[in-house]
Amino acid sequence: MVWLILALVIGVALAATVIGLVAVPAHREGREVLGEGAEQLVNSVAERRGRKDGAGSARDEQHAAG
Repeated sequence: MVWLILALVIGVALAATVIGLVAVPAHREGREVLGEGAEQLVNSVAERRGRKDGAGSARDEQHAAG
């Protein structure tokens, strides 16, 4: 079990290193995180789920209410 946890921690550390080496400098240079095609995909999925501009669905609001 210890080996599994160690492997997961190493994987997360490697992923964070890749993000730090690739995404952060690109963001600082002003490059977009998602390309145009990826943004269209995200927007189409959001529309299919009935969410726009980050608003939650009615079910989410009912769950939050209690």
